[in-house]
Amino acid sequence: MAAARGGRGRTVIVVVVLAAIYWAVAVRAPSGPRSMRAFNPDKLADLEVGMWQAYYAKEKFRLFRLLVVMLREQYHYSWQTAVRAAYHLARAASTFGDATDNYDRVLPDLEAGYAIARDWTGASFDPRSVARAELGWWVARRDPASGTGAQKNRTVTARMTELYSLLYDLPEARVAEAARLRVDAADLRDRGVDSADFDRDKKGVDWKGVSWILHESYRALHLAVAD
Repeated sequence: MAAARGGRGRTVIVVVVLAAIYWAVAVRAPSGPRSMRAFNPDKLADLEVGMWQAYYAKEKFRLFRLLVVMLREQYHYSWQTAVRAAYHLARAASTFGDATDNYDRVLPDLEAGYAIARDWTGASFDPRSVARAELGWWVARRDPASGTGAQKNRTVTARMTELYSLLYDLPEARVAEAARLRVDAADLRDRGVDSADFDRDKKGVDWKGVSWILHESYRALHLAVAD
């Protein structure tokens, strides 16, 4: 009888310890404010480069893993919350990547992902409006109606600027430079060139150049949204 009670006691201790570890690792948020405006721009830029590489290589698991880390860095999520938000955002990106029409079907996942960010940070943006703005810049990059060259970049930049303005509740003029730079990085990724340069992949993408522009974009955004 005493041995049975001792065994149950040890089981209880193990369960309590495992629960404490789960809380500390998965549920407990990292230190720092729950703010959309407090982030390390260089870390986010590095993570986004990796995400773009994973997205275009159709490496969905790597994309998801990097997105989880990026969301934790950007919004100071717990790991549990980061995984939940990443599920919706990664599914939206994957669905869009494979789609040729009916792009609005990704909106429920985008809206769910942004609703988590709003609720976690206490922000005031409308997740539905932000989700539509996010999809708007995705579609503008793909739609032939956006034009080509400089004309296309202006169209895409307008959509990206709208997204930042809605997300951070700031005038468009304040976030326009960060938006322009991010679109420039995307345009450089799309153009590519034939080169034996070791900084370019087999499709000719200058990832070193893309990374440099994205770093400048996130630094400009960080400056724009700073309290």
